[in-house]
Amino acid sequence: MLPERVAHARDLCARWVKEGHTPTLGVCVARRGVIVLHETFGVLGPGPDSPPLRHDALFAVASITKTITATLAMQLVEDGLLGLNRPAKDYLPEISGDGTDEILVHHLLTHTTGYPFHTDPLMLKHAVRKKRAGFEPPPCPEGLHPMLHEWLSLLWDAPRVTGVGEVMVYSTHNYELLGEIVRRISGRSIEDQARARVFGPLGMRDTYYVVPASVAPRVVQRAPELPYGDPNNPFMRCLGSREWQETPRAGGGAFSTPLDMVVFGQMFLNRGRYADARVLSPAAVAAMTRDQIPGVQARFFDRVMAHASWSYGWSVESPTRWPYFHGSFLRVGTSLCHPGAGGAMLWIDPAEDLVGAYFEVTTRMTPRYEPLWGFDLFQNVITSAIEA
Repeated sequence: MLPERVAHARDLCARWVKEGHTPTLGVCVARRGVIVLHETFGVLGPGPDSPPLRHDALFAVASITKTITATLAMQLVEDGLLGLNRPAKDYLPEISGDGTDEILVHHLLTHTTGYPFHTDPLMLKHAVRKKRAGFEPPPCPEGLHPMLHEWLSLLWDAPRVTGVGEVMVYSTHNYELLGEIVRRISGRSIEDQARARVFGPLGMRDTYYVVPASVAPRVVQRAPELPYGDPNNPFMRCLGSREWQETPRAGGGAFSTPLDMVVFGQMFLNRGRYADARVLSPAAVAAMTRDQIPGVQARFFDRVMAHASWSYGWSVESPTRWPYFHGSFLRVGTSLCHPGAGGAMLWIDPAEDLVGAYFEVTTRMTPRYEPLWGFDLFQNVITSAIEA
């Protein structure tokens, strides 16, 4: 890595915070297993008394959580307990509705079930209609959070917007269903399963599905007027809120640091191993890092993209250009990433043996929820720093 280019990336981050583009930014980059950049900028939260951001600050990584949940599912596949080509109803018999017999676990992982995003009006109207009609969920099983139990109970018969396998429609609901499969098969809460099978073996001591009260003061907070900062939003509570910290959402509830997530990404670069820990088999890593739905389009709000290019848990770089989400130098077909609402991104570049985490508090978005952030520019500078 060219040190002057790495230094330029660091200086850009400092400038973005100084100029007010974001109040909070943490980054970590490793190449060939060696950390080349690990810096924090700005403050932990809003207000004049907020302390400076430290390396152990916990960011809500939002949808990056899906890569962890997918890993937990693939471990069960390796254990012979879960089949990707088996109907999801084999594990969740409560799923109902026309065409749901065709939904395989594979479709949950690749967002090709036809379920819309959880805040889609169809989903919300469906849930509200049932609650107004007096719906009451059955008793909550052990190991499942009551709020998630109610949500799943309301949406076992959720509406769908496409046929199974026709189009990728990104939907957090798919991963909440997947998380419930993990809970039922493992017999443990998703936090306990992740601690035993991923976080513990990898030494990810600062990553949680449920943030303990003892470390809650380290959670990054955002001002209520910023995206995902409103504590009164009934559908998307403030990402730093205690409610969010305590709810183990399989599709978006994890908290972590840039360093911990780089360790997680490095495990994929190492074909499933990190130090002395084998977390995934090379076969599982290969399945999780290649396009599992070639030729399938993607629908994102009112935009249809030619290539979904999605694996089991990851977006795979494709000729499709998603505004603001990607840099310009990654190789099609091999580079991986996953964004998280509010300003988080984890990416892996196997061709260059590089992994990076960019976590900011985003202050602006487009009407299509595209973040107006610095990630794509940062990724370009980091990639341009590679010399040999």
